[in-house]
Amino acid sequence: MTLFSRIVIIGVGLMGGSVGLAAKKKEVAGCIVGVDRDETHLTAARDRGIIDIGTTDFEEGVCRLGGTQSRVAELIVVATPVGLVAEYVQRAAEAIRSVAPPRGFPPRNVLITDVGSTKSAVCSQLCSRKDFGGSRFIGSHPIAGSERSGPQHASEVLFENRLTVISPSAAARDVDIGLLVQFWQRLGSSVICTTPEEHDSILARTSHLPHLLSAILAGGLRSQDIRYTGTGFRSTTRLAAGLPAVWRDIVSSNSGAILEAVRDYEHRLRDLREIIERKDWDGLTAFLEDAKQNRDALG
Repeated sequence: MTLFSRIVIIGVGLMGGSVGLAAKKKEVAGCIVGVDRDETHLTAARDRGIIDIGTTDFEEGVCRLGGTQSRVAELIVVATPVGLVAEYVQRAAEAIRSVAPPRGFPPRNVLITDVGSTKSAVCSQLCSRKDFGGSRFIGSHPIAGSERSGPQHASEVLFENRLTVISPSAAARDVDIGLLVQFWQRLGSSVICTTPEEHDSILARTSHLPHLLSAILAGGLRSQDIRYTGTGFRSTTRLAAGLPAVWRDIVSSNSGAILEAVRDYEHRLRDLREIIERKDWDGLTAFLEDAKQNRDALG
């Protein structure tokens, strides 16, 4: 049984493409529409069966879906870099507002969400607005992904056995929260709710700082060192292969929480330096055992 007759995905890259593939596999939607500025992304998404219809025309994708008849989707997923989420949510809301429902039909009832890895900046702009005139926004963050990008790397199982965090505002309707929880669960995720602030504080430690540390290690590599790297170095620096423009948006939108995480890391690094300077090998063993215990707890 489908949850939605139509879903619009704005941005059909890795994340948006994976939403489309998973929604197809799980029969979550009757029709999936892709909106993207890159025609090659739309072509690849159609070829892979990610979307049924694709367009570079934003308003047409949101409201008309390739025809003159007004057909607004029930769910819109904004899968763009985080720096563009608020803009596209507001553009979608305005497009929906501008299209009057056919005579005899109820008012528009559209739920909008995103997949961005920061929430405070976006929600502060959007969640205070209880109603956009027929649409509502609730932020989502599926904690899944890859250093790769583009619809060619999308996966129908990307969200399987992963966690999705949703950050509803105080004004969010229970029915909308429940529907969004169902959506992500149908795609394979477990779901929890947090405030945007708690989400960003946690993700600064578990995602954003690790990416920056990976970039520090990769950036400090000397050309003569490359032939000496093994699987350990390659695994540790895998995150540094992510798109710099995407991570610039993430860091700039969560700079406060990331700075707190950096300060904590500086303390840990100082402790490690002092242990080595003292030649405190028992202390080093304890330091490494604590780290191993936390890592083993991840499974």
